[in-house]
Amino acid sequence: MTNENHPADPTRVKQRIGGTTSLPGAPVSRQPSPSDNALYEYAHMRYVRSNANLREGTGEPDLFDHLANLAEPENWNGREATTPGSNRILRNYIRWTFERAHQQGKISTSTDGAHSAFNTGLATARQETIYGLFRRNDRTGSQPWVFVDWRLESKRDFMEHFPPSQRPEFVTYTENPADYIYDWRRELVVSVDHILDDQGNLARFPIPLQESPHLARMALTGAVDGAKDRVRRNYKAAVPMWYPAQDTVQLLLPLSLLDAAVVDLALVVSRQGEFYRGHTVLTTAMAYNNARLLARPDSDWLRPATEDEAP
Repeated sequence: MTNENHPADPTRVKQRIGGTTSLPGAPVSRQPSPSDNALYEYAHMRYVRSNANLREGTGEPDLFDHLANLAEPENWNGREATTPGSNRILRNYIRWTFERAHQQGKISTSTDGAHSAFNTGLATARQETIYGLFRRNDRTGSQPWVFVDWRLESKRDFMEHFPPSQRPEFVTYTENPADYIYDWRRELVVSVDHILDDQGNLARFPIPLQESPHLARMALTGAVDGAKDRVRRNYKAAVPMWYPAQDTVQLLLPLSLLDAAVVDLALVVSRQGEFYRGHTVLTTAMAYNNARLLARPDSDWLRPATEDEAP
């Protein structure tokens, strides 16, 4: 793989905190790792359902399931959820939100140093902010913190530890709000050959196109033209996402390959100088998972499946 700005499913981009003894909230460097999870290095999370539990739909509800019930209603299972109730997208969202909070120094510590907290970026149905609360871990040889629970900003114990002036801030992903909007005045250059030469990309195409690279090329070229027209009519059709490996905001454009009424894939677009470059495609499930890290997509094409659409 070349050193290009390739997007990927953040669940496959593993990053780690450089040691568990770092001061809470202090920005630290990140190194790629095949398995580490910043949240689990920071704190003992108590009971969490295993991957086997999630696949099999077994185990008692865990802290992520409780968070799903506490937050305003949202489909956290996603289009490719293998079992209902896994809250897969929420687990991924919290993982990377915490990673970003740690990176930006937005994990707050109470004045007495006994508690820390981060802003989940989520809210209840009444729009009350939800925080993750930790206490110091008195067990040697373990993570420096222990997860206590999710806390609303109005809860007494949270207010005692974190008065308004000391509450954790929302994480951010760019300093330029324009990064979230597609500028249709700029040229879009799509590396069609690069996309189709990647077998992983081609496997995401509808089956009839996987069997004919020529038809796939023609369909992709036409779908790109359609996407440009669509985003020009409705700027919300371009959905922003965050790509952790490059720490950058990219945009997702809808691609209708076989039927103009059906979106088959999402084209990932990156700003490069004075133009945009489209260099890979994601399934709509992957695209939603990535986009949800920034916000719940306000789009007419990118959304989790309803029950009758789920495989």
